[in-house]
Amino acid sequence: MTGTGTAHDGQDAPEGAQLPTVSYGVRCVGRAQVNNPSGAGLERHICDLAAHGNHAFLTAYREPTCERTGAYVIDISDPRAPFEVESAFMETTTGNYVGEGPGVIEVDNEYFSGVLFVHGNEIYAQAHAPDPTGPRQRGGVNIWDITDPEHARLLTAHAGDYTDVDGSPLDQAVEVYYVFPWTNGATGRTYVAMVTVKITTDICIMDITDPRNPVLVNSLDLRLPPFGVAQKSPAGLDSLFGHAVDVKRSGDRYVMSATYWDGGYVLLDVTDPTPGNVSMIAQSFYAELDEERAKHGHRVPPEGNAEHCALSPDARFLVGADENYEAVRLIGTITSGPEAGLEFTAAWSPDTAPIDEDGLSGTPTFVGNGCPGTVRPGRGIALMERDASLLTAGSNPGCSFQEKLDAVAAAGYSAGIVFNRQGPDALHQYPTSAKGPIPLIFVNRLTGLRLLGVTGVTEETAGSTPTPAAPDIPAIALRSVFNGWGYLRLFRTHVPAVGSGSLEQVDTYAIPESQDPKYAIGFGDLSASHVAIDPDRRLVYATFYSGGLRVLSYGPDGLREVGAHCEPGNDFVGVVVHRIGGRNYALVTDRNYGLYVFDV
Repeated sequence: MTGTGTAHDGQDAPEGAQLPTVSYGVRCVGRAQVNNPSGAGLERHICDLAAHGNHAFLTAYREPTCERTGAYVIDISDPRAPFEVESAFMETTTGNYVGEGPGVIEVDNEYFSGVLFVHGNEIYAQAHAPDPTGPRQRGGVNIWDITDPEHARLLTAHAGDYTDVDGSPLDQAVEVYYVFPWTNGATGRTYVAMVTVKITTDICIMDITDPRNPVLVNSLDLRLPPFGVAQKSPAGLDSLFGHAVDVKRSGDRYVMSATYWDGGYVLLDVTDPTPGNVSMIAQSFYAELDEERAKHGHRVPPEGNAEHCALSPDARFLVGADENYEAVRLIGTITSGPEAGLEFTAAWSPDTAPIDEDGLSGTPTFVGNGCPGTVRPGRGIALMERDASLLTAGSNPGCSFQEKLDAVAAAGYSAGIVFNRQGPDALHQYPTSAKGPIPLIFVNRLTGLRLLGVTGVTEETAGSTPTPAAPDIPAIALRSVFNGWGYLRLFRTHVPAVGSGSLEQVDTYAIPESQDPKYAIGFGDLSASHVAIDPDRRLVYATFYSGGLRVLSYGPDGLREVGAHCEPGNDFVGVVVHRIGGRNYALVTDRNYGLYVFDV
């Protein structure tokens, strides 16, 4: 039967539950609340940040309404009394929002002398609605002149990749959700690395030496040779896509550290970022068993989810954050038909109702793409197909995950399962951001086809196998298993002067509550999110959403917590170490507030 909202393992979370307050080894000296210019409030509104001089720049995410997003400007000249410069808000084009990984860089060349702020544009619109903007008004990156940060000037908007997965031209840039700019000291050329939503070449490099006329110089697909970022074992590490990038100089090499979700952590040589000249230095591999769960006697494969990382100043260590923002893993079983007994995994969307201790079972009803106006009334589990990519769907891209959930809930269903579309990302599987009163579950296309009764399909053929017109749907049963929240990994790195190097895992670290089933639901997100490394000491600063900020020493002996700040209401994401008045501070974003400043 279907469940509608009790906590896992039979434990109900108390209303308004919070983690215990802790504060040692690091001190909050100031904070600044921002004012959403749309008037819609601050719930999950702030995302990431960058800083330069006496100012920090906080990105405005799509929540709560995706109106008037962009970047806030915070005066941090007095770390104990930071404040928003409201008149300096850098607003992006309607229909876009700004997420993770903004970047700041000083540039001095024949085209420009000053400071640049670069941010990506993710696209927000109801997918089935007509595009309200003209061509070249979506996606890509915006480049601002912030030499005078309180009077920024937009130099370039929506620069980026204007090609579809098949090479055909697009009238909007592919959306970008993470950027990092750097200058090659030997050549004087300035570049920005962009992580895009393109399901093939998702890491792009653009020359912004002339920031008013940027030029795309390379597009990388790390799944393919000469990179080949993938591992067949353990099973389930199928979601391969870029998430975050950073570039640091190591000797005469410029080293890009990149996270590639289930592909782990990757080091690339981007000294010459043009086609044919980017090479693999090293990549990480996940162990057969999840290390943090193994410490608690739980033998499960790792979740993957390499989200963010930082390379140490001496390039001898890398700290990575696996972001697992669902503390439970759904295990399903097909219980009838020719595939009876076959198990599969599924991703639960954490802002929807959880699966209770009785599990979820029944024969799903296929409702097509589940878009509004197409779902007939029904009961039990609604099974629906994810729509084509916004890049390839033309004038009929279907509808969003949120619209699917709303439609099946309104039609009377008690749960929804979405399976992935045809195409290169068919095996991707992850929680959606939909919110609602019934569970919404996402599975890859291989599983989805099996749930439609298709036999003989494999990982190799799932992406090209069409959805059957008359499916013979088997019964299924789903149960939830505590999986723990995401955590940190420490790697020893070797970056030689030329050629290949290595990434060798040394240790892992999780906040204690993140591995306790009691904290699976009701205490906020407790996953690792972002990391920043101190330029002068072997310290790493890591955010854990409602788990606050943690300070750890790192080295050959592993990770050791030496400081923490967590108080009720914290929801920390972005973190950078920044020098103000001759002293280093950790600057941290709170999703529901703005900026926190920590004396480190």
